[in-house]
Amino acid sequence: MCQYKALTNLASFMPSGQLGQLFAQAKTYNQINIELAKLLQDTLKPLELCLIRDNTATLITHNQAIAFRAQKQLVTLLELLIQIPALVSITHVEIKININK
Repeated sequence: MCQYKALTNLASFMPSGQLGQLFAQAKTYNQINIELAKLLQDTLKPLELCLIRDNTATLITHNQAIAFRAQKQLVTLLELLIQIPALVSITHVEIKININK
């Protein structure tokens, strides 16, 4: 006789401890990226938030040309970011390129 374990709904799965904190942070960043995509102009849409630390938001892209354009528009990006409620305390923006994509 075979016994089946109950399936876990991963959408509501929240582990405790540091892993739980990472899940919560990932959900927050995903929501921020959805809001950010609505605010960005089409040429900068591939930018995504990847880190918030010490009032600095780090945005990442896989395209060097987009990173170059973003570097030229840091003030505009900062103005867009602080329109998102979770990012009102951001005072600095950094742009990084993900070379693995």
